[in-house]
Amino acid sequence: MSKTNQSQQAKVDKQREMILAAQQSLHTFALFKELSGLLNVYPTATLNSPVLAQLVEREDNSWRSEGVTVTFNINYKAPLTVHEWMYVLAMGYLHVGLGHLQPNNRAWMTACELYTHHFLGQINIGTPPQVLRIPTLAGLPMQSEQDLAQFLLSENKLADYKGHGLGVTEPTWKLLDANCLNAKIQQKRQSTFAYALNAAVQQAVVGIADKTTARINLSEELKAAQNWIISSFPLLSALASSFKLIEDGGICDRQHIEIAAINPYLKEVYIHPRWRFSKNELIFILLHEYLHIGLRHDVRTQGRDAFLWNVACDYVINGWLMEMRVGQIPSVGMLYDPLLAGRGAEDIYDEITKSLRWQRKLQKTKTPCANGLPDVILEKSPSWWTRGEGMALDEFYRRSLQEGCEYVLQTGRGLLPAGLIEEIKAINQRPIPWDVKLTEWLDQFFPPIEPRRTYARTSRRQSSTPDIARPALDSREIPAKERTFGVILDTSGSMSRLQIGMALGAIAAYAMSREVRYVRVVFCDALPYDAGYIEAERLLESVEVKGRGGTVLQPAVELLLKADDFPDKGPLLIITDGYIDSLKVPIEHAYLMPVGARLPFNTSSAVFYFSD
Repeated sequence: MSKTNQSQQAKVDKQREMILAAQQSLHTFALFKELSGLLNVYPTATLNSPVLAQLVEREDNSWRSEGVTVTFNINYKAPLTVHEWMYVLAMGYLHVGLGHLQPNNRAWMTACELYTHHFLGQINIGTPPQVLRIPTLAGLPMQSEQDLAQFLLSENKLADYKGHGLGVTEPTWKLLDANCLNAKIQQKRQSTFAYALNAAVQQAVVGIADKTTARINLSEELKAAQNWIISSFPLLSALASSFKLIEDGGICDRQHIEIAAINPYLKEVYIHPRWRFSKNELIFILLHEYLHIGLRHDVRTQGRDAFLWNVACDYVINGWLMEMRVGQIPSVGMLYDPLLAGRGAEDIYDEITKSLRWQRKLQKTKTPCANGLPDVILEKSPSWWTRGEGMALDEFYRRSLQEGCEYVLQTGRGLLPAGLIEEIKAINQRPIPWDVKLTEWLDQFFPPIEPRRTYARTSRRQSSTPDIARPALDSREIPAKERTFGVILDTSGSMSRLQIGMALGAIAAYAMSREVRYVRVVFCDALPYDAGYIEAERLLESVEVKGRGGTVLQPAVELLLKADDFPDKGPLLIITDGYIDSLKVPIEHAYLMPVGARLPFNTSSAVFYFSD
């Protein structure tokens, strides 16, 4: 066999191994293990790109007693990861188990594809391949496939949801014999799916018991590491005592945790037992996870890529732990570079996103959870942590770390890096409300108006001195150009009506309180729409928002720069959700964005984040 053929065969074998590994992982879930008997998986099928897989149902004489058989052809050439192959396989299993394989009807097939995506999203199995481009499913009637198909036809939305199935550009399934489906086969599939659901429920109940047992059956090394942190490391002892440890391989595998992870909502730390870490290595791992939570890295993402942000935070945390000389850094899963000492996570993140060298490096690195996944499990959205139960839990984490830091500094029990102390102090200083900061920024351009008097129209004479004429207050209006500011409003489809209304309301309130009667407003999506000068009071009413297309804001900036009736030096306020290209704005300006959004470029201008 030639070297070329050997290389091709090795590639086929590697892809086949990944598909088989995904299948084995999928069969650890009772639901899919039971459904696996309904189809034959062919992991080395030749399919045209970008097709990922295709279900084929045909008559088979050897299966005469069963009626038909389904072959699940897998395109081994597709460059997917094991978790992505798990998602693909799970889709095929569900299509068969849910009885989706019926004579080709575009509306029915599209509805089944969307329904399956929704099903898998609910049970969190695998990772959706990017080529599927899974759309937003919120608002679709997911009660049944029939209702969804009828909705797509009645609302004329069939074309909007094309190309999200396993076939991508081809049908998800093919029926080679139109008469192959019969009531006996459908009944068998329905009963198998019902049995599989029952098995899944039983597995879930056992899983809860497993978690309870896992908290008790900890290795001696992990118990000793946790006890040492609680008794001998006051910086994080309060945090550590509030978390439950889970050392169970099955639970970790189901959550794709290769080494360790932490869940701030459930207050649980997961440690995979396969590595058999020493006590000192486990101390390092636990301190690493607790610092993630104490420094609130999960809620400071602010629109960044969650994995890359986690990588940046890992480098900072591990640098501090190495500086404090606590525990022993494990040989796997811990990112450390002494050249990054003294740098903040935000700075490192910006460098990672811009450097090709970093991108290549990260392909070979592993975080405590897994490649491509942060080790802080993001079960709740950032907004959940700003109210109610989430706010109380967030406050507890911040306060625990702050009090631990104060105790260490007062008693001298150990040394803390200066950067860690500064960050602990920073996260525990409650931020100034966004509308107050916006007001302070605008105040530098609009000082209070001093009352002016004029003798052009004299005031009424005072009775005590009727012979003395006094000036009256000058009631002339100040030209709009002398006391105004510009507003560029991103009206693209990604900005919600609530966000636009909140931003305009804050601007109107400020303008009216500072006697700024007119505001120059430009709506912008793909093109700028100049609304001219609008009275501040009108912004509180219904203002016709134009656009709602794409997002290109630079033309709006150019429009105001060239306008004869707009001040040469601004100021300018740009309201956007961050899904924009880089801007060149040579005048004083600031950005007003919803919480969680982030600019895709660095700026020295002020950025204000508003929330409800």
